[in-house]
Amino acid sequence: MSEAPLVLIVDDAPDNREAYEEYLRFRGFRTVEAATGTEAIEMARAHVPDVILLDLRLPDIDGLVVSRYVRASEPLRHSKIIAVSAAVFPSDVADALSSGCDLFLQKPCLPDALVAEIERLLEQTVT
Repeated sequence: MSEAPLVLIVDDAPDNREAYEEYLRFRGFRTVEAATGTEAIEMARAHVPDVILLDLRLPDIDGLVVSRYVRASEPLRHSKIIAVSAAVFPSDVADALSSGCDLFLQKPCLPDALVAEIERLLEQTVT
């Protein structure tokens, strides 16, 4: 039996991290967390997650920088990145996608919708 997919949850709001973590674990995922962009890069390098759930507004370096770093780094560049943000202007979405994010979801994101998107992205990796 293969190990459950690992999701790195990156959000500066502890309540958001906790909510994502609880629901993702309930749905069978393994999780690790980061509260800043610097922590996100450190955790990604240490754990090489299958999926990175990435808040774009972080207190040190923003999620776009994190996304670009992940895309430029082996073996991280194969991780799927889901940008999650309350900033939903067309330019915000375009910036997220051009930085290397695979998907953009608006906050708040319903847990079932989030899991469905994670599973869809992971299926694309397998096929």
